[in-house]
Amino acid sequence: MKKGLLSWYALSILVAGAGTAFFSSCSDNDDSADNAISPEEAELNEYFKYDKSQIEVVEDTTFNLLDEMGKRIANNSDANSEEDIAMLEYYKAQYDRIQEFAERTADSIFAVEPGNSLEAIAGQILEMGRAIINYHDKGADGKPKIMSMLVIYPTRFFTNIDAKNIILGCHYTITDDSERPTATGFQGLSDACLLGAEWATTENYLVVMPDYEGFGASVDSKQPYLIREVQARQCIKALNVALNWFTQDHGEEFSEGKVVVEGFSQGGAVAAATYRYWLEHSDDHWVNSMKNPIVGAVCADGPYDPLATLKYYCEKDWLSMPVAPALMLMGMCETDEDAINAGLKLDDFFSDDFCNSGIFGRINEKTHPTTHCEYALGDLPGSMTVTDHTKVRASDAFKKEVFEYFRDGKQPTDNPELLNKLNVLKKCLMKNRLFDNFELKPSYDYKINFGFTTGTYKLTPQFTFFHGLWDTVVPYDNIISVGRNWGFDNIKVVQFQNYFDHGDVGRSFFLEIHDDLVHEILDNKWSPGVSQYQSSLF
Repeated sequence: MKKGLLSWYALSILVAGAGTAFFSSCSDNDDSADNAISPEEAELNEYFKYDKSQIEVVEDTTFNLLDEMGKRIANNSDANSEEDIAMLEYYKAQYDRIQEFAERTADSIFAVEPGNSLEAIAGQILEMGRAIINYHDKGADGKPKIMSMLVIYPTRFFTNIDAKNIILGCHYTITDDSERPTATGFQGLSDACLLGAEWATTENYLVVMPDYEGFGASVDSKQPYLIREVQARQCIKALNVALNWFTQDHGEEFSEGKVVVEGFSQGGAVAAATYRYWLEHSDDHWVNSMKNPIVGAVCADGPYDPLATLKYYCEKDWLSMPVAPALMLMGMCETDEDAINAGLKLDDFFSDDFCNSGIFGRINEKTHPTTHCEYALGDLPGSMTVTDHTKVRASDAFKKEVFEYFRDGKQPTDNPELLNKLNVLKKCLMKNRLFDNFELKPSYDYKINFGFTTGTYKLTPQFTFFHGLWDTVVPYDNIISVGRNWGFDNIKVVQFQNYFDHGDVGRSFFLEIHDDLVHEILDNKWSPGVSQYQSSLF
């Protein structure tokens, strides 16, 4: 499907909203603009170029959404806990809703195009494309890597309904490689992937879900956990590859498509970082070449301020999910350039009991889910106090000097080597905050290439943050930090009021409110401010 240049002009007005203003126009042959490109921008222009020879389509097949949801219902038929029963009822309701959607849509299509049977049309509406793509990228260490991603898309051969907008999904924390988005048969992040399939089916979205570095095709690499700029750059690279592949291989050009990036937990932080990265470079040539603008981010319970999160753990002296600080410091020590140059090691900061428990070994094996990594702590014969098989005190997990440094700001002046390493770690945590060295402006320039000229428009940044007030894994302190630095009148914050911890906040986000928050951005109904939300799911 090829669209004319006029639709690009319409898109430009639509994306920016009512306050859009045309600021400049220049010919594509204007060499002075090219001469003004900085070396950094020139490097990014080269980095984001699409090279079809550098991708491998590992799988490009179809599946029936109701079949996959039926499997999920059957697998959970013996649910007995209140939460599992609620999830089972949700999937049953979704199954009925999507079946009704397919039948209703088929009736409408058959009324004007009776060439195919109702059954055939309904079946085709439910048939989704599923592609696994390997592609070249640059790792956190600057070296070439093969990365992987999942792309879900509507096929619509009979109905001729083209994909509209694009969802860039950033996955939550995993430690088992089989949980990655590209795991076959929806065995990995199956809830998120099935939700992606629902969006593709009922909304005609293209859904792009990259495996983070360290999983999938790059499983032998270290994961740059919460290394903000690296993960943001890699997500946009995946988006660019997916859009170009789909346009060329499936003949659709998203000339009217907008991108919303979304995620929960680690994915929330990555989604926000990805949108920030886009805004920072919104007037760069490589952004112009991608054509489809990222118009907003919907983020839930993300660690946008790793330093505030670590301080919270120490102030409360409690780790309800010990794998979280383990991964956080692993990401800093093993993939952050400043940390590597300073020789930071995990045993500089964690207690001997914590290090010797085997938790880091299980994380590195990438065959254990997060809870099983934490089970290593329950097997300790030492002095660490472990409750509920996994929960520990922060004062037991960290060395005494480290715990006091982050809890009270007390510096180990009698140990200058450790003090230096603590200061370097603090610097690494600070520079990976969402708002570090970035002032959120009321609008950003966005260039669009019309073929004969380039237009520059003003776009309003649209960050939506959904966060649990009682989350002990990723505390609300993260939102307070973002609001203090960017202003609560410049972002949208939805406070989750229920006394739920991290996991249940995620369920409510994905199953209850996610779609509405995405639509607010895509439908130009987004507005900043702080509001409250209560779940009716559990």
